[in-house]
Amino acid sequence: MTKVQLSLTDQEAAILSSYGSQFGYNLPKTIRFVIGKASENFLREGTVPIYQMSKVTEEKGLEALEEYKTGKTIEIKDAKKFFSTL
Repeated sequence: MTKVQLSLTDQEAAILSSYGSQFGYNLPKTIRFVIGKASENFLREGTVPIYQMSKVTEEKGLEALEEYKTGKTIEIKDAKKFFSTL
């Protein structure tokens, strides 16, 4: 989780508080709501950020794909049961 500290003008805080009061939200919850809606719209447009993978992660991923192709992997249908046996 990333924490963000921001400063709002009195007018911005009043506008957001007024908007959030329609839903019974306080200011912090209103700000999270607005950011959440903006994130939804961003994802709906199909714009998803691409992050550079580290070399180690890439190598492990390619190794896992190779193991899958050669049949060295197993299908796990019940994760709780599987992890309880480790």
